[in-house]
Amino acid sequence: MSGKIRVRVADTIQDFRQGDRLRFKTSLRLPKDFQNPGAFESSLYFRSQGIDALGFVSDPRWITRLPGEQSSGFGAFLEKVRKDLRKNVLKNTSESGGAFILSLLIGERQLLGPEREEAFRKSGVTHILSISGLHVTMVSILFWGLFSFLVALPFLSRFVLGFRLMPLAPLIPLWFYVALAQYPVSALRAGFMASLFLVSLTIWRRLDLLSALALAAFLILAISPLSLFGASFQLSFMAVLFLILFFPRWQKLCQKVPQKVPDSLWGRGPKGVWLFLLKLLVDSLAISIITLAALWPILLFHFHEVSIVGLIANAVVIPLVNFLVMPLSFLSVVVLPLWSVAGFFSDITLKVVDWFGSHSGWGIFNGAISFWQLVFYYGAIFLFLIPKEFWATKWKLAVSLPLMALVFWGGKMPADGNLKVTFVDVGQGDCAVIQFPNGKAWVVDGGGIKGSDWDIGRFIVAPFLWENGIHKVDTLFLSHPHHDHYKGLGFIVEKFGPKILFTNGDNAPESEDLEWKEFLSKVEQGKVAIQKVTSALIPIEEAGVRLEFLTPGSEGTIPHFNTNDNSIVMRLTFKEVSFLLPGDLMEAGEMLLLESKPNLRSSVLKLGHHGSETSTTEKFLSAVDPKYAVISVGAYNSYGMPDQSVIDRLQQKGISVYRTDTQGAITFTTDGHKLETRTFVK
Repeated sequence: MSGKIRVRVADTIQDFRQGDRLRFKTSLRLPKDFQNPGAFESSLYFRSQGIDALGFVSDPRWITRLPGEQSSGFGAFLEKVRKDLRKNVLKNTSESGGAFILSLLIGERQLLGPEREEAFRKSGVTHILSISGLHVTMVSILFWGLFSFLVALPFLSRFVLGFRLMPLAPLIPLWFYVALAQYPVSALRAGFMASLFLVSLTIWRRLDLLSALALAAFLILAISPLSLFGASFQLSFMAVLFLILFFPRWQKLCQKVPQKVPDSLWGRGPKGVWLFLLKLLVDSLAISIITLAALWPILLFHFHEVSIVGLIANAVVIPLVNFLVMPLSFLSVVVLPLWSVAGFFSDITLKVVDWFGSHSGWGIFNGAISFWQLVFYYGAIFLFLIPKEFWATKWKLAVSLPLMALVFWGGKMPADGNLKVTFVDVGQGDCAVIQFPNGKAWVVDGGGIKGSDWDIGRFIVAPFLWENGIHKVDTLFLSHPHHDHYKGLGFIVEKFGPKILFTNGDNAPESEDLEWKEFLSKVEQGKVAIQKVTSALIPIEEAGVRLEFLTPGSEGTIPHFNTNDNSIVMRLTFKEVSFLLPGDLMEAGEMLLLESKPNLRSSVLKLGHHGSETSTTEKFLSAVDPKYAVISVGAYNSYGMPDQSVIDRLQQKGISVYRTDTQGAITFTTDGHKLETRTFVK
């Protein structure tokens, strides 16, 4: 049996090399998506990377290298080159500057760290970390210059290529570099286009850039058809397409501007230098604008975020990288003393990126865009490229303006007077989004993964909200302080401006102390008021919907109770339809609730504690008597949830059962009388 697997390790592992034979114990699982509107299709991504299964090793000491000869193939040689390059870079630069140079040269971002990557993202300059045309061009120029020098030496000229074939000289170094960078889509695109350009020089033919771009796309898709659906392919090709189509038009427009300035001043004398630098800055800004116009819909579609700050940040960062950091870094591969100089300018660039990242709050737009909005946007743009003799401008406007209106309207309808409750697929955790008849939205719990930096709130809950046109969440509820309920709420606090957070008043277990304190810090920074819940609280009314707090009791949480049994239990009622949300309530909590609130009848029951055998007792289920039951649970979970006895109990009572692990997001829509259900997985 053979295949490719990706194994995640909980901590730093020892220095393994490509070609090493390893032994470790793990449970393999197939890649599975979080099944919600707006969620990233990770299974498609892993298939495009040729990855068949995923695994996790909780202790790196469980991974051992087996004895035997290491691989001595091309892949092992490339890894040795990377290792030597890392050693030279990190030895002669600062830690952060060296990490940045390595990300620029060979696309290795792991040393940058999540905080620095976040600064690049917020600044809108993440694209400079991708291996692209600039990298390939510099490699080509460097080796073209080297071979030209060799040709000029009399004693070597007979052994090297003649002048006519000189453009072919960089081809081997160029593709060696693409291999060194591990063949990212952007590098493949640049490599194919650069190769075509070098061949065109050899045969003295002018290269049509659009044809070269199309051929590069064809070759990449022939190698990896699934790349078409990947963000890197779409971003790389769309950015280059827009620059090919629109930057020459910008340059043509600029030629009409400096009419009062003699052409000679643009490149001579002190004034000429300043004018040249001004033109360089203006061109950088133009490239930023064109690139943003090309990419913002794709960025929203895949990542739900666009940084407007990037317009200014790119105009500063791109010249620093293109004219200082990158050339010095490539030259340093040959002339080692230049590493320190490259590192100096790398540190300056990082300070600029950090500054823009820390001042980006006003310039980041979050949202969602549909596939059809993408089609309408690019269709409207490309309409204007049709020559006037084929289609008059007035007709272009007549078609493109309605298309643009559809793009920015987004198809979002005003509040329809219905109550909508969605149980979001957050894996092994809980999250419910309540959309009221007046359009307001509340969130109950937010999911989360213990000990993981992967943010459920950012990558799952927030995209779901944006996909549904929700940009403001007034109220948050945390049923109890366990990681699979509170961790995802931190990002919602940061991005959706809630005013109040209802909690049961408990603190998280000691094992989650750091994560809990981090969450509370975000709540404090967001100036969110915290309200401790007891059943004595007056019910909340919103747009005809009544919210009752059934537990904790009037005295608050019970000290000797498990925090699961101290969960906030709330009932949402809209006319004749009601929803009971019991958090992670277990048997002891259910019995206490039945004593204080015997009338629990509800149309929909979200099962307590993910359907475990310790919850949803016969007596409790009879008291609630729901028509529908929802189990929020993770696929492949190690807890055996939901328990089969609970499933049997529900089925025996004729209750319709919905599960987030198999059906994805589950949405109930009601006008207060009729109740409709919709699942993401049909």
